[in-house]
Amino acid sequence: MARKHTNNHHFRGLLQSEDGLISKVIDANDQSITFQAVFGLSDQLIEQLQNQPEHIVFSERSRIARLGIQIKCGPPEISSLQDDKVTLTLTASAVISGYPGIDAVKDFFSLGLPIGRLVFCDPDALLSSDEVLEAIERAEFKLPESTTISSDGSIVIAPHKVVCQIREPLDKKTLGRILLREDGRELLNRYQVRKAVPSVTIAAGEGVVTTCSMYLNDHFVVLQSGFAMGRNLPATVLDPIKTRGIRIYLEIVNQSDHPIVNPLISARIYNAAKARNGVQKKKSAKINSYFTYRQMRNFEKRLSLTDKSTCHFIDKPVAVIQDEVDELKKAMIFLNGPGKNCEVTNAMCALARRDFSPNSECAHQYATSKIQEVVQKYPVVLAVKFFPNIIEHRDIINLASEGKLKALYFFEPSCEHGPFLSQQDHHRLEEYHTFGLEVYWVSGLNGRLMKHTMRDGMGYFVVPERLADFHKSMLFAFYGSNQRLSTRGEKRLGTLMDALIDFWGQRIGIVTGGGSGVMEQANTLARKRGILSGANFLDITDQSMTTDVDFCQVFQATCRHSRQKWFEIASFPIFNVGGLGSLEELGITLCNMKLSILDPVPVILFDTEGGGNFWSGINNQINEMVKRGRAPEWIKDNIVITDDPKTVTDVYRQRLQLF
Repeated sequence: MARKHTNNHHFRGLLQSEDGLISKVIDANDQSITFQAVFGLSDQLIEQLQNQPEHIVFSERSRIARLGIQIKCGPPEISSLQDDKVTLTLTASAVISGYPGIDAVKDFFSLGLPIGRLVFCDPDALLSSDEVLEAIERAEFKLPESTTISSDGSIVIAPHKVVCQIREPLDKKTLGRILLREDGRELLNRYQVRKAVPSVTIAAGEGVVTTCSMYLNDHFVVLQSGFAMGRNLPATVLDPIKTRGIRIYLEIVNQSDHPIVNPLISARIYNAAKARNGVQKKKSAKINSYFTYRQMRNFEKRLSLTDKSTCHFIDKPVAVIQDEVDELKKAMIFLNGPGKNCEVTNAMCALARRDFSPNSECAHQYATSKIQEVVQKYPVVLAVKFFPNIIEHRDIINLASEGKLKALYFFEPSCEHGPFLSQQDHHRLEEYHTFGLEVYWVSGLNGRLMKHTMRDGMGYFVVPERLADFHKSMLFAFYGSNQRLSTRGEKRLGTLMDALIDFWGQRIGIVTGGGSGVMEQANTLARKRGILSGANFLDITDQSMTTDVDFCQVFQATCRHSRQKWFEIASFPIFNVGGLGSLEELGITLCNMKLSILDPVPVILFDTEGGGNFWSGINNQINEMVKRGRAPEWIKDNIVITDDPKTVTDVYRQRLQLF
C-alpha cells in the first residue's frame, strides 16, 4: 500500500486538523444533506479541544463554497473524540442561486469526500488595532484597499465590484472532477468567471460569489459571521501563503428581509507563526534527518572504488543504507549488470538500451532489482550514482509502495546529459513525492545538498535550511537577456528590488532562467538583499549558468517549452530588457492569462536601461491586436511599461486594489 505523501500545509503555521472526510451519510433530500465527518487531530489540537473548544472553528472547503453550497457544523466537543479523531455532524445546503443545487451534488457527498477542516484561532495570537497597523507598515501582509480597521483590531472588507458566474452549466462529470480531483479548484477557475458590476447587490434571501485581493504570509484571516451587511459562508479561514492573489473568493448570503448593496464582511487577523507546525502529528527524533553534502561526497568515493559491473556501458552502483549507527560505513553496495560480462560492442549496447520491451537484446539488469531480499525490517535509504531510469524507477516504486524505502540520494541527474533531467525524470520525481519518498540531490551544480519538494504542483530542489522560506516566500519571475546590463541598468534593477522589498516585505524571492547577463545580475542583487533566489536551468549552449541559488530545477533541451510551466510558481512576472527568449516567454505568459491558467496580474515590461523605448513596439502590437479583435481588451490594461521602480509598486497597489 502506498505511503501517505508529504504535504506542505505545516509551512502555513496553522494549528489545524487534517481534512475532514465524510464517514456516514445520515440523510439526503432535495433541500439538504446531513452527514458525519471524521477529522484527524494532532496532539496540540486535542489539547486545545480539551481546554479552549470555543476557539476552534470549522472552515468549509473553498471549492464547495464556491459552488454555492453551505456546510454548517456545530461546535466540536471533546466527547466526540476517539483516539486522535473527532466525529462531527454537519449539514450541507444550496444557498446561492445560479449554482448547482443539492440534487446535482448529493451523489458526490459520499464516503471519503473532503469537506473542510478545524482550525484553532488562538486568542493570544489575535492582533490588536495597533498590531494590525504595525504589520501593515512592515509590509507583513496586504489587505484590500477598502479595508477599515476597528479599535478592537477587527477589520471590515468590501469586496471587488464583481460577481462570479458559471460560464456554462456544469454537468455531473465536470462537477465530479471539481469536487474529487486534486486540481479541482484550478479547474473551477476555468468555469467560474468574474463579471464587473456597478455595485454588488444581493436580494433578500439570496447570495453571491465575489472576490477581494489579499496577500498573507505569517498571518491568517478569520471571517466573522452575523455581520449586518452580509454573512460569509463557513469557508471562514483565509490561510497564510495560500491566500495570495486578486481572486480570493468570498461567498456572501443575505439573511435579512431587505436587499444589500455593496456588502461588507467583518474579519479578525491572527498571527499564524505562534501555532507553527501544528499539523505535524509527531516530530522526528532527529533534528536533521538527512546526510550532509560533505558526508555524501565522502561516501561517493566508496561507490567509485567498487569493482566494475558486468555491464560495460555504464557503472550504476546502488548503496543500501540501513537506519543504524555508522550507517554510511556499513552500507551495502550492489552493482548493475547480468551474471556474466556482457560481450556486445558499445554501439550495440547503446542501441539495445533504448528498447525496454521484452524483445530488447539488453538484459536490463540493474542493481535496484537485487536489493529486495536485504530490505526486510525497516525502511532504508538508497544512494545511487545517477538518477534512476525507467527500470530502476519501477524497482524503487515497488519498494516504496511496500514501505521499505524512506529516502533516495542521487549524485548526477543524467549519465548522458550531465546536470539536466528529462521530462520523464520530472514525472518520476512527482511519483516519488506521491509515494512519500524523500529525494535528495547531492548537487555538484552548486556544491550543496538539495531536497526535492513540491510547490503549486511543480517540483523544485531546495537547500534544506531554506525549505520553509521557499514555501512561504512570494516569488517574482525575472526574465531578461543573457547580455549584461550597463552599470546604470544594474543600479536601476537593484532599485527595483528595493522597491519590491519595501512594498511586499522581506518574504519575497525571484526565479530566473539561471543564465548569464541580466539573470546573473538579478541573482547577485537578490542574494545581497537576503531574499530567495532560484533558477530554472536549461541545457543550452549560448550562455553560462549562475549556480549560486537557494532553489532550482534542471531541464534537458527537449523540455524547453514545458520548463516554462515551472515559472508559474511566481505570483508576478517582470520582464527586463531581453531578446527573443524573453519575447517568447512574454507571449506564453499573456496566453496563459487569457486561458485563465494564470491570474490576470500586471505584466511589468521594465526598461532596465532607461529611455522608455525598448518595449514600445510590444505596446503598439498589443493595441493593434485588441483593435482588430485578436486579443481581449483587458490584456492591454495589464501591460505596464516603465523604467521607474516606484511606478511598478504604485501599479501593484492600484491594479490589485490593495490597502
